[in-house]
Amino acid sequence: MNKTILLMIGAAILIAILLVAFDSDIKKANTHEDMSTDKSESVINNEYQAISTELTAKKSIDVIKPQPEPKTAVASQQSSSSNDTSNQSSEHNTNQSSNNQSNNNEQSGDVQQVSESEGAKEMMYMEATAYTAYCDGCSGTTYTGIDLRANPNQKVIAVDPNVIPLGATVWVEGYGTAVAGDIGGDIKGNRIDVFIPSEDEAFRFGRRQVQVKILEY
Repeated sequence: MNKTILLMIGAAILIAILLVAFDSDIKKANTHEDMSTDKSESVINNEYQAISTELTAKKSIDVIKPQPEPKTAVASQQSSSSNDTSNQSSEHNTNQSSNNQSNNNEQSGDVQQVSESEGAKEMMYMEATAYTAYCDGCSGTTYTGIDLRANPNQKVIAVDPNVIPLGATVWVEGYGTAVAGDIGGDIKGNRIDVFIPSEDEAFRFGRRQVQVKILEY
C-alpha cells in the first residue's frame, strides 16, 4: 500500500516536472516568436521610412532647365553698339569738317579769284576790328578825305593798300558794302578796320574773321 502511494506520488511529481518543463519550452518558443515578429516589424518600419525619405528627397529636387538667352536683348545691345559707333563716326566727321573749315578761314592770306557772275573780282578771309570817328588821336576824317563825323552813316573801312586798293568798293561779311577809304598804323596785311559811329556798337563788333569781296576797284 505504501509502495503504491509512493509510486503514485513519484509519478505525480514526474508529471509535474514534465509539465513545468513543457510549459517553459512553450514560453521560450512564444518569446522567440515575439522577438522575431518585433524584428520583422522593425525591419519593415525601417525599410518603409527609408523609402519614404527617398521619395521625399526626389520630390524636393527642382529640375532647373537652361533658359535660352533672349534674342531681342542681344539684338538691342548690338543695335545700340552700332548706333554708338555711327554717332562717334558722325561726330568725328563733323569735327574734321569744322577743323578743315577753320583751317581754310585761317588761311586768310590766300586771295581767291571768283567768277564775274558772283559780282566779285576777288574774295578773301580777313581779320576785322571796328573804330569810331571819336577815338583817341582820330580826326574824324579818313585818309581819302571822307568826313566821318559829318557822315556817320557812311560805310568805310581802313585797309592795307597793298592788299585792297584805296577807293575800291568791297563787301564785308556782317558789315555790308563799303568803300576802302582809310588806312591805319596797325592795319597791315590781311586786316581791316570797319567804321562804326557808335562806340558801344564798335566794342560789340569786337575782333572776328570775316569774308571780304572786292566788288570794284
